[in-house]
Amino acid sequence: MMLEVLKNWLWLSRSQWLSRSELMSIQDEKLRAMVRHAYSSTVFYRRLYGPTSPRVEKTRDIKTLPVLTKEDLRSVPLEERTAAGVDSSRCVKKTTSGTSGVPVAVLDDPATAAYLEGMYLRRMWSYGVRPWHKIARVVSGSPDKVYTENVADVAGLWGRIRRRLVARLSLAEDAEKHIDFLKNGVDVLVAYPTYFRSLREACEAKDVNLYFKIAVSAGEVLDSHTRKMMADFFGAEVYDGYGCVEVAPVGGLAWECPERTAYHINIDSVVLEFLKDGEEVSAGERGEVVATSLFRHATPIIRYKLGDIATPLDDECPCGRGLPLLKNVEGRVVDTLKIPGGGQISPYAVMETIQDMPGLKRYKVLQKTDYTVDVLIMVDGDAEKAVAEVERRFALLFRGLEYSVKVVDRIEAERGKKFKFVESQVK
Repeated sequence: MMLEVLKNWLWLSRSQWLSRSELMSIQDEKLRAMVRHAYSSTVFYRRLYGPTSPRVEKTRDIKTLPVLTKEDLRSVPLEERTAAGVDSSRCVKKTTSGTSGVPVAVLDDPATAAYLEGMYLRRMWSYGVRPWHKIARVVSGSPDKVYTENVADVAGLWGRIRRRLVARLSLAEDAEKHIDFLKNGVDVLVAYPTYFRSLREACEAKDVNLYFKIAVSAGEVLDSHTRKMMADFFGAEVYDGYGCVEVAPVGGLAWECPERTAYHINIDSVVLEFLKDGEEVSAGERGEVVATSLFRHATPIIRYKLGDIATPLDDECPCGRGLPLLKNVEGRVVDTLKIPGGGQISPYAVMETIQDMPGLKRYKVLQKTDYTVDVLIMVDGDAEKAVAEVERRFALLFRGLEYSVKVVDRIEAERGKKFKFVESQVK
């Protein structure tokens, strides 16, 4: 894998400086190939598109294809969405619920993993990160799985190099447990905004100062208050990215360059559409984000509605990159669960605990003002067994909280409000 990672990184490092027209030509070519591949290799897309492969010559033709939702993907077995010939034993299954409470799974094969590594290296290199810098990354896996969550983690020489260069910390643990490690010369910390807030509180409680050269936000919308806190409290240069596990995680959709004027869209690797009532919005207007991966061949994702809102721009970035820009990503609304007497539980630790449970259709975790928690689940199969399994999974994570698990027929967002899969009413 190491040679593939380096090859992808070198190509991506060059492509970001191509002209907009050159990048759009690359995008057109990759999209044509991906649509052909998805149609010829998967049961799902053949059934979706009909008796003949769609005619997609340019990226603008993508509007002739249907838009997919999380429910569309969740309702189809992963095997039917997986390309023929993919060796699942060499893949890692990635499951995510985003903020919808509806789990969706994809497969990362070695080729996908190598491409994602190249994208990640392009971004980090632009921030001045070099091999001698000590990097820590907070991930949503349990402590015993943080080094096995990605194909790249276990891929021979590259896996060994990766594990040596990037330390992994589990979101399932209290931020307080990480302080001793982080104060031992960590230069770069990649984490959720909620984690940075929890880490600040833990530092204040222990009267500890932590400093990072670079703080990279991922997985949630970074609000201006948290961005300022990360810069002021940790003394870091703060960078944000926009991604999703199903298409391109950890800033794989768009990312801030060192100029930080807006977010560069990775049009050499994805297609992002911004729609209102099914039509593309004009530059400067808000639209629903629909994403297509141009590199995920094991489980193709084409015209996938993310549930986010963002604004495309016509502006040019002073950095000179040909990658176009977007701003104002709205979405990924999450709450942190509060523990009486102090302490928090990350919503992403909640997600990691429950999202891969067999038979789970949808869920919502609601903390009331008295700190008690209701876990609402929709399931296929034995309700009693499902309740017992959820109780078992949350027993450790919800220590210090009183909670109950209830099977329900429907879980809906409040009218006029964005759905939260984890919501706390504690102020």
